[in-house]
Amino acid sequence: MTTLMSPPAPELEAILQRELLPGERLLWSGRPDPSRLRAIFAIWFFAVPWTAFALFWEAMALLPWMASSHTPLGIQWSFGIVFPLFGLPFIGIGLAMLWMPFKAQRKAAQTIYGLTDRRLLRVTACGKRESASVMLDQMGPIDVTADADGYGTLRVQTGTRVDSDGDKVTERFEVAAVPEVNRLEGLLLEKQARIA
Repeated sequence: MTTLMSPPAPELEAILQRELLPGERLLWSGRPDPSRLRAIFAIWFFAVPWTAFALFWEAMALLPWMASSHTPLGIQWSFGIVFPLFGLPFIGIGLAMLWMPFKAQRKAAQTIYGLTDRRLLRVTACGKRESASVMLDQMGPIDVTADADGYGTLRVQTGTRVDSDGDKVTERFEVAAVPEVNRLEGLLLEKQARIA
């Protein structure tokens, strides 16, 4: 049960169809369920204390202006301006972190995934159309997490790279919170077996 504004399924299906290459066949398509993306709210364990401290800082920084009769004029004009200005970006960062889960749910409501005979793709119609895909022959190991009702997330390893610290980073293409995730996995494994 979600109140997010999302394009109707036929509209997203049409957008997905327009992404197909000539001669490419769609084998599976699915839309994520935004209400199943509860884990994204875990950022609030960090965002709430961060924002609360930033607001506390700002209140304390504005104290010289509120207690102006007891604060020397030099402190009121120096610390009373510099400290509140210093705290504003931290409040902005905190509010952005609090908003991130809602933004992710909105994006999920406007996303559709598809598996074709050539690739796995994701199309998002969130204001402007965004698409990403990975060819079947570029896919590595697959891991799936599924609920009892068939909804789940499939992750496909697409490569590795070395980050700026010299650590090895595994890159993945994720199909999140979709129905029939086990069917998608079966189709993917079948296609990979034919390529190999």
